[in-house]
Parts: sequence; C-alpha cells; structure tokens
Amino acid sequence: MISKNSTTWASYDSESTKYFDDYSKLYFSNVHRQLIKFLPTNTDAKVLDIGCGSGRDALSLARRGYQVTAVEPSNKMLALAQKKNHHKNITWINDCLPNLLALNNNTYDFVLMSAVWMHIAPYEREISLKRISDLLKAGKHLAITLRIGTPDTTRIMYPVSVEELLKQSDKSKLKPIYISRETKDSLSRKEIIWKKIVFAKK
Repeated sequence: MISKNSTTWASYDSESTKYFDDYSKLYFSNVHRQLIKFLPTNTDAKVLDIGCGSGRDALSLARRGYQVTAVEPSNKMLALAQKKNHHKNITWINDCLPNLLALNNNTYDFVLMSAVWMHIAPYEREISLKRISDLLKAGKHLAITLRIGTPDTTRIMYPVSVEELLKQSDKSKLKPIYISRETKDSLSRKEIIWKKIVFAKK
C-alpha cells in the first residue's frame, strides 16, 4: 500500500466489474450483523470506510443517516462505487494506507475497515494502525474484519492473525472490546473464514 497505483491494487483495477458484482450482491446487515450494535447512536455521525471497494457498506451507512467518507485505492473500483452507489451523504476519496494523506486532520465517530488488512504489508501495519487511531475520536469505535485462510494468488495478500493485530493495536491506543467467533465466508469460499474485531480508542 505504498502507493495508490501499487500492484497490490492492479487486480482490482483490471477486474473491477467482477469484484464490484461479487461484493454488491451481499448485504451490509448480513455481512456485518455483529458490528451493527457498535455503530454510533447519533445518526449524523461521521463515519470512515477504509477500502470501500464496491461502496456497498458506504451506501448502507449513508442510508442510516451517517456522513460517510469512503476511501478506496483502486481508481476503477472507486469510479464504479461512486457511479452506482451515489448518495448525498457520501464523500468519495482515492487514497490508501498507511498515510491516508487526503484525510488531513479529520476525525471520525466510527471507522470500518473490512477485508483490507490482508493487503497491508506487515511492515506497514503498525504505522497504519497509528494513522487510523489518529483519525478516530476518543472513546469511538474501529471495526476490522480479518480474512483468514488461503491467499488469493491473483491479488497481493499477506498472512493475518488476531494475535498480531491485538499486539499492534495496543501501541496505538486501541482497546479490543469485541472479538467474534469464526464466521463462514459470505461468498461460500470454503478455504476462508472471517474474524471481526471492534476496538475503542483509549
């Protein structure tokens, strides 16, 4: 994730329609049902969706009344998301971790990072969490979904684990308040399971 144009995102640009269609056929309320109770109670809260992909989650959050900033490093995925999930409450931004420079010093009431962490190189993870923590208001929540299983060889992925994430998060003033059980993959890929973790900013 050194650059928005890194080869990490090449497959998302070249296969943007395929990924858009795959992700869009799923529903936020099903994929993230364990996370809904951690969403802000104030419906006009500011929410950040890092790695928004198809824009499915950003749209669902916007429809709940939140002011959503949707960030995506793949130019073509972002273009599709913006075109097909247009909503007045969504601001679309082309940027990437670890720096997210386009977000400046903004802060948010909730941060969602779904199916992104496996794309972050291990040497960029601590700095990425530090940046996310800086973007999160004190006492507010960060939700991360971890893809655990066989890497997709058509995309650049790195191994992830709950243990590694918890160790790194502690250095960034992020306290785990919820860790889900293993859940099956929503696209029925048998080699993949998911873990969902919610942190509170200390």
